Amino acid sequence: MNKLTKISALAGVILCNPAVADKAETKGGLKITSDDGNFTAELGGRIHFDTYLFDPDIEDPVSTTEVRRARLVMKGKLWEWEYKLDRDFASDGTGGLRDVYIATKVLGGKLTIGNFKPYRSMDELTSSNEITMMERSFVTASGIYTGRSRQQGVGWHKYWDCYTFGVAGFNLRDPGDPRNEGLGAASRFTWTPVNDDLDTLHFGISLSHENANRDTEPLEADVSYAGRRGPQQLIALTPGGDIFFFGDFGDDEFFIDDGGGTVNAAGLELAGTHGPLYGQAEYVYADFDGNYYLSELIFEDFFGAPAPFACDPVTGCFIDDQRVDAWYVMGSWIITGEHKPYNAGKAVFKSPKPEGKYGAWELTARYDTIRNRDIHDLKASSLIFGLNYYVNPRVRFMMNVVLGDDDFTGDKTKQLAIRAQMYW
Repeated sequence: MNKLTKISALAGVILCNPAVADKAETKGGLKITSDDGNFTAELGGRIHFDTYLFDPDIEDPVSTTEVRRARLVMKGKLWEWEYKLDRDFASDGTGGLRDVYIATKVLGGKLTIGNFKPYRSMDELTSSNEITMMERSFVTASGIYTGRSRQQGVGWHKYWDCYTFGVAGFNLRDPGDPRNEGLGAASRFTWTPVNDDLDTLHFGISLSHENANRDTEPLEADVSYAGRRGPQQLIALTPGGDIFFFGDFGDDEFFIDDGGGTVNAAGLELAGTHGPLYGQAEYVYADFDGNYYLSELIFEDFFGAPAPFACDPVTGCFIDDQRVDAWYVMGSWIITGEHKPYNAGKAVFKSPKPEGKYGAWELTARYDTIRNRDIHDLKASSLIFGLNYYVNPRVRFMMNVVLGDDDFTGDKTKQLAIRAQMYW
């Protein structure tokens, strides 16, 4: 074959076999898929803009506006591995990292490595785009697991038939906190015996263990009982690393202990829907390790009121182990008739999709409470009434009226909160 023949043959191959380009999809979002299907990249995000107006009582919080969430998400796959990178620009520094992990299928389930939510609490595992109220309940990282919504570790989760099971081991370091040697583990099991187009019935149970160690932040249960940016009430605290202890006996200010401490918690879930009606409730019981001393001044600074028990004039107020329970009951009625769907794989409920051109309207209510059973009157609660307007499947407006009640300080601050929300 001469040179001219070879060139002609090569040109024919090129013309008859045009290059296959990567595929771009825009249905429901922006997604790029490589021509061989081994690589995908999908761009998402969310914007939540809030307004808070307070009716103060003893406390005097500042009414304000804020960008509650401003997140960009990149997710996809590399061959048999998934990845997700979620950054919230409404939070400073590395504390703005949300879900940052790689994952793959192992033993019929999903193995996740990185920064993600431990498997505990239905309300916690529900996306902020889908939650019924503007803020999560006291059985989540907005209460009994304060500041510990996402942890760095390894998890495995499986869904089959009407069951889910997840287990995770993790470090107690938040991405924005110093390095520490605290460790934890959590697991969740759910059963959904009924799940069809009209009715859903969900049961769940979760267990959690957290062990503070060297340089670990104190493990707290702390609630904003009158809504976000409102007054806070510390319910329980177990010590972290030695770096957080200071002072000596006899000083006006001291907080002293050997360091460490654990929190063990167990939770129950019950939820369901019937047509446009929806209900959800959770209960969590937790043991917070104590065995430390606070001066009377520091006790009042931490908890917001004088100790309701006698404190030694030299050693101060002794805090022993603390039993804490928290629960809520929540419901809604979608007055335009839509049904709140159930995500069987994650065992959580999602937002309704509007069926009419004028959107969907949802009336909501929730009662939340948390108490320390070992410190008299250390209890906070909130009663919330809300209205959600779903303009379309990706745009929602929310309004919550929060009636706060702090038994320990006597404060009864109220809040009106409004949110404009979009995600893609």
